Amino acid sequence: MKTNYFIMAMLLLLSVTSCSTYYRMSSRIEKDGSMYREIYAQGDSAFLAGDKTHNPFLFQPDANWQLVNLDSTIKFNFWGEEEKLNVKACQKISVTDGEYFTVAKSKEHLNSMAIPMEQLKKKFRWFYTYYIYTATYKELQDKGPVPLSDYLNKEEQIIWFHGNDDAFRGMNGIEMNDKLDKLEAKFGEWYNRSIYEINWEVIHHFVSQQKDTACLHRLEELKDAVYKKYSSEKGYSLEDADLEEVCSLFDKVCSTKYFSDLYNTNKEMMETFCEEKINIAEAFYHAIQFELTMPGRLLTSNAKVQKDSLVIWKIDGFRLLADDYVLTAESRVINYWAFGITLFIILLILGLCIKLYRS
Repeated sequence: MKTNYFIMAMLLLLSVTSCSTYYRMSSRIEKDGSMYREIYAQGDSAFLAGDKTHNPFLFQPDANWQLVNLDSTIKFNFWGEEEKLNVKACQKISVTDGEYFTVAKSKEHLNSMAIPMEQLKKKFRWFYTYYIYTATYKELQDKGPVPLSDYLNKEEQIIWFHGNDDAFRGMNGIEMNDKLDKLEAKFGEWYNRSIYEINWEVIHHFVSQQKDTACLHRLEELKDAVYKKYSSEKGYSLEDADLEEVCSLFDKVCSTKYFSDLYNTNKEMMETFCEEKINIAEAFYHAIQFELTMPGRLLTSNAKVQKDSLVIWKIDGFRLLADDYVLTAESRVINYWAFGITLFIILLILGLCIKLYRS
């Protein structure tokens, strides 16, 4: 069923992400404040042969990007999943302050995933120059028909989708598991209600086209009652649900076969319409390994993985459900010339003082 695209997208949160399309984005901040960036993807044979309509990247490369076909396919490990990459896009950005990606009109629903707002602040402090980098991925605007806030407050959303070490500080494994179980139950409620609402909206649309006011009224009147029956059967488990099942539930409550007949007659159109309503689920099938190399010595970063001056984040649709996802990193470069000049001035002053003292 087409509904399963949305279902599987949500199930990815609690299971492996082996069905995702992975991208590797490697950026290097230079001392002059410029940035060199490479983005790796897996292109098909048509793209490698020069057909740019088969674009393998989340963004739409323009004239500023240099596209390079790799001599051979390389394998890269994405959080335990080994993926093949065979093409990269390169660009040098002279000033890091703004958005540096565009997407095709057909992929505008992926804007939050593909277009971060980036900024680099360079602060001179005589002996040291500090570099402060931030990238903000905007929160997804379309999250389905049911607000997350109806089931999870903001703090709970951050824990469930972003992760928050402070929320578990001082807890043992049993206490952490208990807290996560409660969040999973709330997430399950939101998930099941979202699936039900999507199916109900599709059924409502097609009943409206039949101009059957009596059935339309019954559909609206029994909406919550049927959901209670639906949720009592599902509980908080994340199980497959589809239009046919919801139509069957309405038939049972109304003692009719009207809704099942409606589905069987319009099956293909109803499933297509359902798929159109959940195209935002595509964001959950992409993941970016965002690598950043800072100049000098790394001081702080909110990245979970840090290797010397290299920091690594994972960007995916789930992290954009709760709030903006902000990446931060700060480094420091020693101004050796400043130490030299300072030492020269100190020695000069010392020499003058000695000379004055002797005279």
